[in-house]
Amino acid sequence: MELTMKIPGKAMLSGEFAVLFGGTAVMMPVPRYLKISEIDIIPNKLYTPVIQLALRHPIPEIAEYEKKHGRSHVLTDARDFLTDSGSALPVKLGLGLSAAEAVAVTAFRFEKAGKPWRKNKREIFNHAYKIHSQAQQGLGSGADVACCAYAQPLKYRLVKGKPSYEIFDRSKIVYSVPLALAWTGQSSNTRQLITKFTAWATSKDEKSKKLLADLISISNRLADTWFIAANVEFYKVLDEFNDIMNECARQAEILFRLPVHDELDKWARQYGGRAKPTGAGGGDMVLLIGDLPIDKLDRLTIPLNTSKAFSEPDSLFA
Repeated sequence: MELTMKIPGKAMLSGEFAVLFGGTAVMMPVPRYLKISEIDIIPNKLYTPVIQLALRHPIPEIAEYEKKHGRSHVLTDARDFLTDSGSALPVKLGLGLSAAEAVAVTAFRFEKAGKPWRKNKREIFNHAYKIHSQAQQGLGSGADVACCAYAQPLKYRLVKGKPSYEIFDRSKIVYSVPLALAWTGQSSNTRQLITKFTAWATSKDEKSKKLLADLISISNRLADTWFIAANVEFYKVLDEFNDIMNECARQAEILFRLPVHDELDKWARQYGGRAKPTGAGGGDMVLLIGDLPIDKLDRLTIPLNTSKAFSEPDSLFA
């Protein structure tokens, strides 16, 4: 029987940019899936650079099996990660496609070798992290890879440059705040935004250093508030994080917020909620927080079932 698996997308709920410098990001799996299947022949389309790297990447844990049996050809279906925006080609939604590709091929190879994904998540993440980092030339934190690999909500940060992450303890979840994603209508130039922000953050300007330290501190506080605090307390910390992040973006001269972010935040506040950029901002998805009538929005939305996400993740087999 040929093997087929599916890997979820990701959303960064908070901690954007701070996570690059030791702050904590909160990650949530998205119910949009990259499907990967085994096929008998070489596919009639070229593999993406990430998939090429992942197929070639040495994995000592399964080297003996692959030496004896070889490596399978694979076919991926990434339609869940794309949208037809009226342009000639589909546009990425910003759900972590490259991270999902690194995880998908790695997990697939483990499964073929008789090492189940469920029992080898850490090893799969470690290899996928290296693959993704190589493909991105070291850009980013790896938080998206961890979220795709574990398929569960988690906290993620870098400790001395090394990944450190913690799956949310289901027994401590007090309030699974309703969440959804909304498409901004344009893709984000993540590489450009991160490169420019990093140049600002690593400058020797004392005011910049102080502001970055404030961003890291509030990202840690907010990470400890998600799904624990009541709305009033949670929104207070969230608003403080957003204010500091917006000031960092202004000083770094990056287009973090678009008019659509302000428009959706104003709309969400009418219903007692919030809206904010996700990830590097500047496009891709907007995070909608609260019990909001998202069916009234005239744009692509993806509800995030937080209650389901905190349960044991669904099987990754399609």
